[in-house]
Amino acid sequence: MAAENLDAHLFIDGKWIEGKSGSQPNIDPGTEEAVGVVTLADSAQVQAALDAAHRAFPAWSSMTGQARGAILKKASTLLADRIEEVAAGLLLESGKTRADAIGELRRTIETLAWNGEEASRISGKVHQGIVAGSTRLSLPTPLGVVVAITPWNFPAVLVGRKLGAALAAGCTVVLKASEFTPYSARAIVQTLVDAGLPDGVVNLVYGDPAAISKQLLASPVVKAVSFTGSTHVGKQLAALAAQNLIRPIFELGGHAPVIVWTDADIDKVVQVTAPAKFGSAGQSCVAPTRYLVHRSVHDKLVKALVERAKTYRLGHGEEEGATLGPVAHGGRVASFLQLVDDAVSKGAVIETGGKQVDRAGFFVEPTVLSSVARDAEILTEEPFGPVATIQSIETLDEAVELANASPYSFAAYIFTDSLRVRDELVGRLNASNIGINQTAPSLPDVALGGLGNSGYGYEGGTEGVLAYMHLRLVSQSAS
Repeated sequence: MAAENLDAHLFIDGKWIEGKSGSQPNIDPGTEEAVGVVTLADSAQVQAALDAAHRAFPAWSSMTGQARGAILKKASTLLADRIEEVAAGLLLESGKTRADAIGELRRTIETLAWNGEEASRISGKVHQGIVAGSTRLSLPTPLGVVVAITPWNFPAVLVGRKLGAALAAGCTVVLKASEFTPYSARAIVQTLVDAGLPDGVVNLVYGDPAAISKQLLASPVVKAVSFTGSTHVGKQLAALAAQNLIRPIFELGGHAPVIVWTDADIDKVVQVTAPAKFGSAGQSCVAPTRYLVHRSVHDKLVKALVERAKTYRLGHGEEEGATLGPVAHGGRVASFLQLVDDAVSKGAVIETGGKQVDRAGFFVEPTVLSSVARDAEILTEEPFGPVATIQSIETLDEAVELANASPYSFAAYIFTDSLRVRDELVGRLNASNIGINQTAPSLPDVALGGLGNSGYGYEGGTEGVLAYMHLRLVSQSAS
């Protein structure tokens, strides 16, 4: 199915309106051609979005959880009905393959549905009082207006994750979505509107990220901010949020190690990690990136991963048989090449790939680097592209040292059948999302949050909804 028009405008107080601060093209990363335009909000429109969310909060928060959940579940059903159409647009603006676009939308559908169910499950607790005849109640109460800021790498599921949890909790939202992938946010918001979402409950703006974030987080009506993106930007937003004591929920950078021990099934390691490494062109904060491989199986892993990397067919998502799309924009290409060049200058060996592809679009080759020196920038800077590094290790101490050398503490992967090795590594790794002999997907039913430079707060699970609520303590006696 062909995508519909990919133009995207603002959605404020129940109406689609054009932004008054100009526009910019929506670029297809696979062709470098415009597939639509996105109009940008001026400060008055940003304020209008805040005002609308503030006005809508009392009525939305007082609705029953069942009523809010019904809207989320209906939106999930509508998105499922529209999946081919929305996937066609997501593919064009993000550079994903069709399989990756469909897979992301299925996760979005699941996320909206799960939060719709959870809206009616959130409840308080009754505790014994401290005197006879008294009780204490712990009552979850919606915080108020939420600012949600989403990136371009997973523009559907991250919008669905933030909106789903905040709406289930009874909060209203001003969504600042990425200008690189505006259609996807527009499509998700439209499903909520068509499902019966009241005016003002969700407001969508695009525009200058720094200026809009500064204005939103200066507002006294904002009570929480949810952001997925780089650690650098996350720290800036945290400083802004601190001025008004706005609750932060941040999922930031990652640089996941893959520890491959002596008894690992190398074919399984590659089978499991390659789709996560090269899917969406490696632009994921939980992508396996730094392979730390025991010397006894190092060469076998290098050979197997290189063979798998060479099987990917680069192409536009609309091309038949394409299994690896472009990176998001020219800046990602430049970063990829700079990190590879730095690693090679310090002794790394390019086992395969390492270059930009000579064709229209922002394509780079799937790349495997071996013999990577410890001072190579690619080991500490998140590459966010289809590149994997491989280092040889001798001991568990060395594996832990190298794994924890990155400033990020998000995902990590372990491949071994030894219970002793598993337990030791789980206890010593600085990681909040650990996969053992498998990947560690972020699903809507279980809480997940970063550590250190990878963020704080939780998304997913009951905790992800409670992140947008305050637990009020009410102590009462009969008289």
